[in-house]
Amino acid sequence: MNKIHLIFMFQVFYISGVISSCENPEIKSTSYTTQDATILTHIAYISEFTVKCGSGSLANLYSLLGDTIQPVGMTGPNKYQISWTEEVKNARTGDITIKLFDDDGYALLRKAQRAGDDLNSVPQFGMITINHSGTYKGPWISCECLAVAFSLIVCYYAIHFRSKLLA
Repeated sequence: MNKIHLIFMFQVFYISGVISSCENPEIKSTSYTTQDATILTHIAYISEFTVKCGSGSLANLYSLLGDTIQPVGMTGPNKYQISWTEEVKNARTGDITIKLFDDDGYALLRKAQRAGDDLNSVPQFGMITINHSGTYKGPWISCECLAVAFSLIVCYYAIHFRSKLLA
């Protein structure tokens, strides 16, 4: 039984040495947000980014947006994506900062959340920014209203000139 414990301990130390955390990460991101909200009810925010580690490897990433923690999707080797939607009337504009956490940071983040501590005090893995300039919600006056107003003006002039011709 003693040999089993030694083998188990060796495997644990070997795996923990092989799976080391990402050191000196370099994050490059691109983002997309919905620009036209004339017929939509929600605005989509999407950020795709790559993480290049100076040394070590990266298993999972988690994001913190406001007070919401959510996992980041992996789309390929070292490629990640985060996305969410908001109602048009509640949609944020300008720069939106998303904090990223690795597995260790996520554990600290959950611990701070359970304790009721400030989530901004937890050290983050990295940060990405999405810029949303706002959405086009359509013209101030709809085409239907302009057509009705134009029709009423044409009818008024037609009736007015008809009454002058008959008088």
